[in-house]
Amino acid sequence: MAEAFTNKLVRAAGIVSTTDSTAAIGANATAITNIQTANLHVGDLVVNQNFRAGAKIREITNSTAVVVDRASTNTSATTSQIVKFLGVTTAFTSSGTEKSILIGGTFANLTENDINVSVEIFDNSAVGTANSTSLLASDIPIPSGSSFVISEAGKTVLEANDQITVYCDTANAVDVTLAILSGVS
Repeated sequence: MAEAFTNKLVRAAGIVSTTDSTAAIGANATAITNIQTANLHVGDLVVNQNFRAGAKIREITNSTAVVVDRASTNTSATTSQIVKFLGVTTAFTSSGTEKSILIGGTFANLTENDINVSVEIFDNSAVGTANSTSLLASDIPIPSGSSFVISEAGKTVLEANDQITVYCDTANAVDVTLAILSGVS
């Protein structure tokens, strides 16, 4: 296939699985307890002051607890914590046979409030390892009426079946436009 430039558009991205204000988090722990897990999924992003950016649900152990892929940063156990879980939106998946290059992207706030966006690369060839995902942008604030632009200066190569995924702390709050060069050999 010949190389081709395309724009990949995703309207109203952003999935907030749940927000819970009763969570309990142990010191340097990977478990979050005393929450409702009904709408949660493995891979949901954890937003809480006691977890570094990029922490995700690794396992849902029962109806009131999850295990996260990173340890909490707090030095003593905490209760009544506000934890928000964000679902993933896949913005682009590279071809199964050829590489693509992310040239740039724009993330436009659709709401009347400030939002935060994280953009991640999923490396399909690293599945099953701790390095299958990497944040391209982490917890980027986008004010109302504004947008965030991934610069054309730092292009990102996507191998076969790699993905660009987006997390937003507000449901249906961001339009994603990605400039992609596809069919790269």
